[in-house]
Order: sequence, then structure tokens, then C-alpha cells
Amino acid sequence: MKEYGIYTICNGGTPYMIHFFNDITSAKLKLYDMISLEEERGRPYFVDNDFFKNKYAYCVKLKYFCIKERDVSDFTKYSEKETLKKKDNNIIYFQNFKKIY
Repeated sequence: MKEYGIYTICNGGTPYMIHFFNDITSAKLKLYDMISLEEERGRPYFVDNDFFKNKYAYCVKLKYFCIKERDVSDFTKYSEKETLKKKDNNIIYFQNFKKIY
């Protein structure tokens, strides 16, 4: 199963993800709503996806949008035995370990 989110950077600031969706159509519709708001207010923007034809060239002083996707797995039943088994495999033993001052 895929999950889609809109990755945003405002004027070269700290990036953040907003508006997570279960299908690409909903993500695109929200992106187009956000773009129409930017156009209404006369602010430049850049969309870094291949389906979109940009009006503006990419530079730091604009709003950057990108739809990103990731795989999301289903929930599984929790088991402490399985968790402890996984932890036991990650133990590292140091032989002749001495602390030097």
C-alpha cells in the first residue's frame, strides 16, 4: 500500500511534509488547490514532479512543492517472544575489552 504526502519548502527554509493521502488523485487535487492559492496571491512556486509543467524556474526564494510516496505495510500481531529473539541477534561481544585512561 502506498501513502502520498506533499513535501514543502518555503523560501529556502526548513522542509516539512503535510497532507498525507492514500491515493495519488487526492494528493494531486490538494496540490492544485495549494498552487491556485499561490497564484491568487501572486507568489512564485515550483513543483518538482514530472506531471507538472512549471511557470517559474527553480530558485531559493519561492515555494517548493513535491509529492512524495512511500510504502506502508499492514499491522501485524505484536509478540514479545519475537521481539526478544530479534534483540538477541544484535548483541555484540567484545573480548579482552579494557578501558584505557
